Amino acid sequence: MLIQQDEITIRLMQDEIHDYKLMAKWLTDEQILKFYEGRDNPFDVERIIETYKPMIRGDDPVVPCLFYYQNIPIGYLQYCALNDLSQTDRQLYHLDQTDDVYGIDLFIGETNYWNKGIGTKILSAVISYLFEQRQADKIVIDPHVDNSRAIRCYEKCGFVKVKLLPAHELHEGEYSDCWLMAIDRKNHCTPNLPKNWV
Repeated sequence: MLIQQDEITIRLMQDEIHDYKLMAKWLTDEQILKFYEGRDNPFDVERIIETYKPMIRGDDPVVPCLFYYQNIPIGYLQYCALNDLSQTDRQLYHLDQTDDVYGIDLFIGETNYWNKGIGTKILSAVISYLFEQRQADKIVIDPHVDNSRAIRCYEKCGFVKVKLLPAHELHEGEYSDCWLMAIDRKNHCTPNLPKNWV
């Protein structure tokens, strides 16, 4: 386990068919694809393996994780140190400097867990982990401008809109605008919650 906090568990994704099938289940669901990857871009198990196995094996700087709520797997998150990315990928964030800056991305794959405040709990745990265990100075995330539910969640966790990223991501055949949102270590208050870093 990477993080255990209250009813939340976050673990590294494994090179196992169970994990790949979970991801394929989520990334073929139109409700998920509407916000993550695009409804014109589903991932079957073979494509999931091709995409995620390099990350799991450490051949890619992105760290893939699955998260659980009350011991039920409900979603996916990933993080990476921006300095570990290629220069081209770093430039997508339009930051002057990327030392000790981490990027994150996540989705709840089980839609019956949407709108229950669980995403906020997951994100808060990851933010604390990255600041406390990875010594991040800043964490960034880049939601589509029309993903108001995600933006509300990020703002609840302390992220602020830094700049608009025009035509930032190809989504369902069009380049979508995204917000670059960030939270800084100096502005982060760690809640007094019981947690276990493993």
